[in-house]
Amino acid sequence: MTALDSTRDERLRLEYLEDVGRCVRTRDSDDCYELIACVRGTVEIEIDGGRACLAERDAALLAPNQSYRGVSGTASALWIARFDAAEVDIGLPFAGTRIHRIGPERYEAVRAVLRLLSQPAIHRSAYRRLVRRRHFTAVVASVLESSDIREFVSVPASALVREALEIVDRCYAQSIGPAQIARELRRHPAYLTNLVREATGKSLGTWLIERRLAAARVLLCTTGDSVGEIAAAVGYADVSHFARYFTRRYGTPPARWRRLRST
Repeated sequence: MTALDSTRDERLRLEYLEDVGRCVRTRDSDDCYELIACVRGTVEIEIDGGRACLAERDAALLAPNQSYRGVSGTASALWIARFDAAEVDIGLPFAGTRIHRIGPERYEAVRAVLRLLSQPAIHRSAYRRLVRRRHFTAVVASVLESSDIREFVSVPASALVREALEIVDRCYAQSIGPAQIARELRRHPAYLTNLVREATGKSLGTWLIERRLAAARVLLCTTGDSVGEIAAAVGYADVSHFARYFTRRYGTPPARWRRLRST
């Protein structure tokens, strides 16, 4: 854990987690709010008996003494900020826990501020504590002002989303698509892909593409295999389809992306 300030009157702490098992708070553990922001992958969290699946750019604001625990995650990383209501200068009305999706432009600013706040303070002056509080207030405001808000998904639906994403992670290199994943889970493809989109903000097909492209980037950096061989290794029978998806996602064709990384 990285403390934003260690003075006794400063109750604002930030933690960066890649271990879902460490994402936990018991009831009556403290009287602080907590902000959970997912910055990579997906993580399933159980909060007071309900469950939510958070993906990149999702954030949830939890009331004091509200218990939660991380249930599972796929390549997940998240920030957890613990703070007293007095640390922010905006009202914190609470009408149940919701998941807020931060817009792309604000998301980059929120990530930058959280990284800045995680750095240890050089001076513990009142001025620097005030500046940190103002920065953190901007983060909370960005979350609360998001227009894309959804409620927690039910436990059965959340479990189904987790199973679908586990299949993506396990079988992405095979010739498989949303229809085959839905068939394996005995669900209609449209129902399953809509369920995944509602829970994570991305369709099942998008999760599959991003998993394949992530694996392709590793192979481009660590092997001498041709682009065609890498495309086949991550589940694309047509190299032109692979190159088109890669270019759309990373802004440059795979062969050029590899050359830029090797120079």
